[in-house]
Amino acid sequence: MSHTDSRNHSQPPSDTGSTLPGSPQVQLSRPFRSRKNRPCDGCRRAKSRCAIPQSGPPCVECQQMNKQCTFDELPPERKKPKPSSPTTNIASTSSHFVETPNPVKVKRPRSPDEGSAALQALSYAAAQEKRLRIGDEPMSLDLSISPSLDPHFLTTLLTDDLLPIGARQAGPDDPPLSETAHIRQISSDRSKPQYIIFTKKPNGPAVNSGRKQLGVLKTCLSLLDPPPSEDSLLDIYLGLSNPAFPLVHLSPDERPHDDVLYSKLCLAALNHSRRYRPSIASIRSIVRASEQDTGHEPSRLSTISTALLDLSARPVSSVEANYVLLARTIAQGQLLGLHINSANWAIPAWEKDLRHALWWGLRIHDAWISFLNSRPSHIQANNHSVPIPDIVGVSSPPSAHYAPDAVRSPQSFVYLCRLSVLCSRLQAQVCTLASSVLVSAQRLSEVKAIEEETQLLLADVHRDETGRASSSGVASLLISLLGFRCMLRRISIELSIGLGSPFTPDPATLEIFCEAVDYFCGLNAHTYDEFWLNYVGHILSSLTSSLIRLSLATSASVTNLSPQRPPYTIQASSRTMPLTMLCRLQRALQAAKRDHFWDLADPALKRAASVVTCLKSSSEYTAVVAALEGTYEVPQSNGSLPPKSNGVSTPTQNPPVEHQYGWNIDLNAFGLDWSGADSGLTNMWVPGAANDGHVLQPNIMPMYTD
Repeated sequence: MSHTDSRNHSQPPSDTGSTLPGSPQVQLSRPFRSRKNRPCDGCRRAKSRCAIPQSGPPCVECQQMNKQCTFDELPPERKKPKPSSPTTNIASTSSHFVETPNPVKVKRPRSPDEGSAALQALSYAAAQEKRLRIGDEPMSLDLSISPSLDPHFLTTLLTDDLLPIGARQAGPDDPPLSETAHIRQISSDRSKPQYIIFTKKPNGPAVNSGRKQLGVLKTCLSLLDPPPSEDSLLDIYLGLSNPAFPLVHLSPDERPHDDVLYSKLCLAALNHSRRYRPSIASIRSIVRASEQDTGHEPSRLSTISTALLDLSARPVSSVEANYVLLARTIAQGQLLGLHINSANWAIPAWEKDLRHALWWGLRIHDAWISFLNSRPSHIQANNHSVPIPDIVGVSSPPSAHYAPDAVRSPQSFVYLCRLSVLCSRLQAQVCTLASSVLVSAQRLSEVKAIEEETQLLLADVHRDETGRASSSGVASLLISLLGFRCMLRRISIELSIGLGSPFTPDPATLEIFCEAVDYFCGLNAHTYDEFWLNYVGHILSSLTSSLIRLSLATSASVTNLSPQRPPYTIQASSRTMPLTMLCRLQRALQAAKRDHFWDLADPALKRAASVVTCLKSSSEYTAVVAALEGTYEVPQSNGSLPPKSNGVSTPTQNPPVEHQYGWNIDLNAFGLDWSGADSGLTNMWVPGAANDGHVLQPNIMPMYTD
């Protein structure tokens, strides 16, 4: 099937062939005049003959006039004539019988080439009809709307004054009112109506930007070595990305009919290949330069999917541009009613699942981009009713040969939705301008509550074995979850001691950071080719920053000033020592960038390099600089150094022997007004026995328990 075929092309006509005058080489067919096989919308309005080639639409007239060949408008409803005589009744009945949707057609023998083209056309038409209406399900709303109309959903209808004056009520089976605005009740529950307003789109230039964009992408792909095929890229996306972050609903042998969406899917699939990752940024910039914004594109689910692909693109070119694009896409999604629970709508089940998944995709981006960049959220907390998607219908069927436990990829998306809810709560309750007027104790209590729920979420991930799975998206989920937990602990401490102040780690804090470092350092090579949320780079950069501050606290020397209190000695193993964790993390990030061209390692590596530049001139922080460069080695008990490694462990390696280390922390070096964890973090520390230092009070659940 040609890539230039429109999404709304109908089933090609029957095979009573003829030849268009003036074009003897083009074999044409006469379209059967029925609701399934009919002339295109343009030829019907012009009352001209619609000549369609054997290969299928577009028709010759639309090709010559450079118009879009669509089959959206249904034939006008026939009025039954009033019977005037027996003869008229017989004629009317005969005419009505001839025009039935499924007449008996007399087929003639076909040549092999003609039969192949007709079979391909019939297969396409069958797939289109299947998506419009499957079994007893109602017709798809998204696929049945005319391109000349835009739908606008109403959240709540308190009074009928909100409806357009003079708008007609039309149901899904009524003939389309393409020239005038009309309204439709989409909810199946008549006692709780929900309405859509269909408005006429303004006329704009007929520019097929998708066709041009796809052509540019094909040219760029042809320059790669070896050039990947579009079908293989689409198969890779459906097998690795879409189960972990569902944006489209396609069967394995189906391709999108929107050329812009198709181009974005192929481009996103390049992230799953180590061979092509270095070229993605250049290809994306070239393809983006070919985009044309006419301002008259129809608002459909594919439009939201395309925008989400841009928001999820790696590497991130501009956070500010993504923030603006997200705001525009959320507004467009709300006009499409994505924020409303469609469980009781008269639409197919797959369309309900897709709508819910797309809305949660927007919520995930809104939560992380607002929190990580300290900007307001675009989504009102009390103005959406879409529940967290169900794992059963969260994505299209994945390719089973990619992972034996492929069901864990959709499950990781469900957990990612739950994590994003916690991230949104943190943004709304702690990180907003309104929350800044609260006292630190109030904000600290909110953070602690979110931290406890994050710990419970981590336990749920482990309980159903998702944390141990090797499916695409699981590693992205766990790095986001473990990293978010580290950020919560750092926020808790800073709310106690002040923003930017060095802090003393306690054993529970060290264990929280160590679990995140252990998991990342244990990733294997193929994990970098799976789906990754593009905010993971920022999360790893924040983890690096926290470990740098822990390491600086480790390197602080005891002052000779009159101390208000004696220094403490914090005990840590070779596994939980901040300098060791920082060094292991940097080695793993360097290996990911060097060996796998993993772009998400860049933010953390750049942060480490900038700190090295600041600290290199001071001899006091030699150990911290060595850890940031990945060269720090902890002396063993006999004074020797352990063998060097890249910080990446494999399941076959034996766990390292943990040696106990201690270091002095000068509490007075951080300010006389700071009482440290003793008074700031309530119930975190309790006095121990004499000469035993401090003992951790709460039980921190480890990530895995054997």
